[in-house]
Amino acid sequence: MQSTLVIQTLLLSLTVAGLYAAIASGLALEFGVMRIINFAHGEFVMLGAFVTYFLSTRFGISPVIGMLIAGLAMGALSLVVFQAFLSRVLKQDEHNQILATLGLSILITNLAVILWTPDARALHAPPILPALRLGAITVPGNNLFVLLIGVLLYVVLMLFMRYSRHGVQLRLASDDTDLATLAGVNVERMFGLAFVIGGVTAGIAGGLVAIVLYVQPSVGTDLVIRAFAIVALAGLGSIPGALVGAILLSIAEGLTSTFVPNGASWGYGVAFLIIVVVLLVRPTGLFGKEMRS
Repeated sequence: MQSTLVIQTLLLSLTVAGLYAAIASGLALEFGVMRIINFAHGEFVMLGAFVTYFLSTRFGISPVIGMLIAGLAMGALSLVVFQAFLSRVLKQDEHNQILATLGLSILITNLAVILWTPDARALHAPPILPALRLGAITVPGNNLFVLLIGVLLYVVLMLFMRYSRHGVQLRLASDDTDLATLAGVNVERMFGLAFVIGGVTAGIAGGLVAIVLYVQPSVGTDLVIRAFAIVALAGLGSIPGALVGAILLSIAEGLTSTFVPNGASWGYGVAFLIIVVVLLVRPTGLFGKEMRS
């Protein structure tokens, strides 16, 4: 019986890792290319969740289609935000960058509370995939869908970064902006592209949140803390490492909530503990590199 509970916990934790990975992928890309910590990333996830929720409940649109629409909507919003003020902030002091994204986070959260109230909503999405049953162990189909989409996002993002022309330019802009400029790369445009891709992944991740969790103005803040822990564990800017970090964090949270008394309320504690330990033992993360000055 104990072994069944352990296996069930590990399988469910892997599905949660898919959600964490979807959220952390865009955050890792934005920092890896732009060298900016986007505190508003969680709010883009939250907006994506609301878009998926309202499209489903008010217009009867499938959550899967709504998730894709949310990704496009958040990509468009990211483009507006970047061109309106973020492109200028990137040329300023790091403290101004932090304050700008933090202020944007607070603004979006408060607007969401005004528009939609702080009450939590549940989508109650019908099963998208059949449930996985292994004897006494059951994993809901929607959780499997979240895992599938989370992994697929990483595969697509890695293939794009490795083999596409824009992906090569993004990596060059990330490694050395001066060399990239000399090579004819429009660095500011690449920064904007990274932010837009981060917005698209946030919107899709928000759709996943609506499918398996709840929709609320603070849901993005709750989840982005985990995403920061994952990015810190992997190494700031390491996209492949963030997938490993998502798995490690989700398993740690799952085992803690299942086998530690009152462990369900320790989610933030586990995330912050990981951040502190990694910063003390290996500041560059498990897969990170030393940043150029």
